[in-house]
Amino acid sequence: MDIDGTETSELKLFKFGSLKKLMLLLCAFVLGSAALITYFIPGFNYYSVASFNALRIDALFACFWYNYTLYMLYIFLFPIVVLYIMSFKVDQLKPYRLVLFLSMITTAIGTPIVDPVMKNLFAIPRPWITYPDINSLYHVPGFSFPSGHSFQSFSTTLPIIICLLTSDETFKRNWKKVILATILLILALILALSRVLAGVHYISDVLFGIGFAIFLIVILGSLIQWLLKNDYLNVQNEKWYALMFILILIINTIFIR
Repeated sequence: MDIDGTETSELKLFKFGSLKKLMLLLCAFVLGSAALITYFIPGFNYYSVASFNALRIDALFACFWYNYTLYMLYIFLFPIVVLYIMSFKVDQLKPYRLVLFLSMITTAIGTPIVDPVMKNLFAIPRPWITYPDINSLYHVPGFSFPSGHSFQSFSTTLPIIICLLTSDETFKRNWKKVILATILLILALILALSRVLAGVHYISDVLFGIGFAIFLIVILGSLIQWLLKNDYLNVQNEKWYALMFILILIINTIFIR
């Protein structure tokens, strides 16, 4: 592995050196701290959800955000799996194979940690349970904190966004990639915030979900670097890794709430 954190094996991740990792960990820390602050500020979480009560009665508002918050996640997830499978045969996609792999394993590993482990650990009720005057576009079983959709919206897109904004010997940043990265970031943010608009999560749930996604990407990205460096992950055994995590990802997606 080069001094800047770039792998020299046939499988390559984007340039992922110490500075980039520290910046991402700082973002994760800030978001986690913001989640705690918003949770403990009296009335903040309540008003952030209750302020949309009137809008949730509007048919157009309710229809749009109901469908967006339910189905946009699948629009993120399934193309990533398909593109990853295609990357074994399509030459243009091969350089992105490990980036797509990072998206998959972060989502596959992190989803059950968020739900049920973290949700059951913190056991924070959904908004309409704690505050009966809060309406919701639909009722979701289980606890509220943290937001699984917010976690997955960033666990699936952030590795791709980082790759698109990276310029190294493997990936070359250009204006088209910057625009695509910006669009993905906006869509992921809107999906995360849609959980509040739909009335099924608090702001603190969303912030922590995003922060945990960033944190886990750093951890698993570093693990991939280590596996590549020690030849535990290579072109010979990669398909077995892929099969395992694709199956886990599909199971998690089916049971996501």
